[in-house]
Amino acid sequence: MTVLALNWSVAGICQSRALPAAPVNADPDATPARPDALDTRHDIIVVGRRGQVDTAIQPLATLDAGAIAATGATSIDELLRTIRGVTQSGDGQEPIFLLNAQRVSGYQEIGNLPPEAIEKVEVFPEPVALQYGYPPTRRIVNFITKRRFRQLSLKQADGTSTRGGADNADAHLDFTRLRGDGRLTLSLDARHTDALLQSRRRVLPDPDVPFDARGNITGVLAGGEIDPALSAMVGQVVTIVPVPAGPLSVGMVGLDSFAANANQPRLFDLSPLRTLAPANDTIHGEAVIANRIGRKMSGSLTLTADHSRERTVFGPASATFMLPSGNPYSPFSRDVLLQRYLVEAPPLSQRTDITTLHAGTVVRGAWRGWQWDWTGTLDMQHRDGIVAKAIDITAANAAIAAGADPFRPFDSALLATRLVDHTVQSTYGAGTKFVATNRPLRLPAGRVTLTATVEGEQIGTDSRTRGATPSAIAFDRSRVEGAVALDLPIASRREDVLPWIGELSANTSASVRHVGGFGSLSDSTLGVNWAPFTGLQLLAQFKRSAVAPTLDQLAGPQISAPQVSLFDFATGRSTLVTLFLGGNPALSAERRRTRSIGATVKPFAKSELRIGATYEATEIRDGIQTVYALTPAIQAALPDLFVRDGAGALVSVAFRPTNVFRERQRTLNITLAANGQLGRAKPPTTPDGRPPDRPTFYGGIGPTVRFADRIALRPGAPMLDLLAGDTLSGGTTQRLAGYGYGGLSYLGNGGTFDFYCTGPATVRGTVAASTLTFAPLCKINLSGSLSIHHFLPHQNWTRHLGFKLEVANITDARQRVRDASGSVPYRYQPDLLDAVGRSVVLSLRKLF
Repeated sequence: MTVLALNWSVAGICQSRALPAAPVNADPDATPARPDALDTRHDIIVVGRRGQVDTAIQPLATLDAGAIAATGATSIDELLRTIRGVTQSGDGQEPIFLLNAQRVSGYQEIGNLPPEAIEKVEVFPEPVALQYGYPPTRRIVNFITKRRFRQLSLKQADGTSTRGGADNADAHLDFTRLRGDGRLTLSLDARHTDALLQSRRRVLPDPDVPFDARGNITGVLAGGEIDPALSAMVGQVVTIVPVPAGPLSVGMVGLDSFAANANQPRLFDLSPLRTLAPANDTIHGEAVIANRIGRKMSGSLTLTADHSRERTVFGPASATFMLPSGNPYSPFSRDVLLQRYLVEAPPLSQRTDITTLHAGTVVRGAWRGWQWDWTGTLDMQHRDGIVAKAIDITAANAAIAAGADPFRPFDSALLATRLVDHTVQSTYGAGTKFVATNRPLRLPAGRVTLTATVEGEQIGTDSRTRGATPSAIAFDRSRVEGAVALDLPIASRREDVLPWIGELSANTSASVRHVGGFGSLSDSTLGVNWAPFTGLQLLAQFKRSAVAPTLDQLAGPQISAPQVSLFDFATGRSTLVTLFLGGNPALSAERRRTRSIGATVKPFAKSELRIGATYEATEIRDGIQTVYALTPAIQAALPDLFVRDGAGALVSVAFRPTNVFRERQRTLNITLAANGQLGRAKPPTTPDGRPPDRPTFYGGIGPTVRFADRIALRPGAPMLDLLAGDTLSGGTTQRLAGYGYGGLSYLGNGGTFDFYCTGPATVRGTVAASTLTFAPLCKINLSGSLSIHHFLPHQNWTRHLGFKLEVANITDARQRVRDASGSVPYRYQPDLLDAVGRSVVLSLRKLF
């Protein structure tokens, strides 16, 4: 416990520890100063702990060292995944991270701290972000580290899916040293994941895709008749027929050879030639150093580098050949189409290499009552991708027109030309941010907190695609922003100002930014925090914001892919289209208005049990969405994204981000979190005075109830109700969803669980085959940890050696989807929605 005696003159000039960023020259281990008995100046005493956020707002959840150990996490990533539900804001944004109540240059600065170095984790609601120069739209996660700590960690993890495939391995090395205000972290990580072949899963062929290794015959017009004579022979109109098995010789093939299987296309199993999940190799290195800079400043430097390579196999190329009536191998009286998979050629594939470099620095200090920090970042990414999306069949078509046998494998020379897109994208970013905080004025109920922010950013990208669909996009923009935030105390029981009200304060913020290409954008917030009595806190917030699109949304590489199978909600069947992907440089800024009211209850003073609830009403103008559902309503509102032919069949679809006119959401988020120790504390039994260890537990649940989610894609277009059957993604927005987590640990041994569940939902279609019912889904993850030394206490090599078993999705749960007739559409087969399913990871971790 640190006690600081703070003096000020009659003029009211104050130096206070109780600010978001503590003075760097404050020593939490120093002996508290004692006021001189003869000093007649007025003194105040501020009591606090090192690294704690100075705010009257209660945290949504806290985890001490025991609760952190109970999670079984061996990294910050694992710890955050465990408590992800409580750290995300109501609209799904990731939190802001602090280290000892101070801003960091980015997640990279703290991401490789070992959980053993963390003394406490605090999760605060969105209004606390104002104190750190952020709008109150993201929650705060504050990591408080131990004062002194040193550790070398070696970890090896190996895993697989229980049904085979997606084998993975991860080797990790890190070193951490904490000494007072000094910090050093070094880490190296190498990961490999095998591809998951479709043959490892049960995926039925798509009955609406006409391709086969030998071939299916169709009419020239989509759904058109092949040959009137064949139809007369069969007694019905024939629109598709498989090529008969066995060799077909010139002049010996008649219509009767095709009649036996008329309108019964042969389906081809792509499983041995296609991956459901890519192979990946990644190597990551990082170095972080932090310490004092002189007597009144401190700083940190973070350097990271990543390189990854990902490989995907799409299966054999599909091809549609023109089979003229004059070909000697054709028995048909008119031209027809031959639909084939070119299995005689290597399958189509994609390779993507990504190299990422990051540098971040923070310098912080104190000056005349101001606590300030400056952050600078540099980021670069190079992406190199090669995708073979089709085979040029011009030469093969010419050979067929000249009389070649279309039913035999083609000579490799006819299929040598591949339609390949080679995309190279380079992205850079440089940013700087200065945040200063002070308490310059005193009101009757307390001191006013002022936070001022100035920041700038320059980002750019150069994306070029060579090959079948060449394109080039070069884009850069600058951003300059200024912001100010105030926290104003109104009533205070501690200060005996309107004590019957309790603790009441108001906060407000405003920011103005100039973004290249988008002009001036602004944000503003107004909030009230009220604690009528100990253990209850109420928060109300009104927020307006305007956000420019990201670089990827504006300038993503332009890629096209022919003959891609997509689900058409207009027909309830799969259809083959040319798919266009990429950014949209015509995007406008997104504008939001959010009203929220929340409550946090801590019913027992001596128990870490907290209950929170937040209701949010959000209105979005010009929201940025990428629409994936091919429904008639979406096509009517966004006709520029879809092209159909005269018969109504889809020809092409563009999956590009677009601005949608208006969206209205109403959501209730509930959180319950608890942690502590089991059993009663016992008196010390060891010479060092430590009480005996007790089992430590943690747990929480967080249901979300969506009351409304309605969207109008264009002005005048009808509202789509995403909770009543309309869709933008092809999936659903569940009205009810929730998560839970928990764990128990004792002497390094323990177990944890977490789960995420969604309720049932329905997508309304125009036909029975596109009216889809989504069953409830619950995925449960379990893990268990063992301390080897606990069972072999006399073996030195077992000290700090841990074994961990993790099972993800232990019930192998997958989303179940059926149409109105009870059938499962091809695109919604469980193994396509979740190819990996249940997976197991075994790991050994040794600490030195």
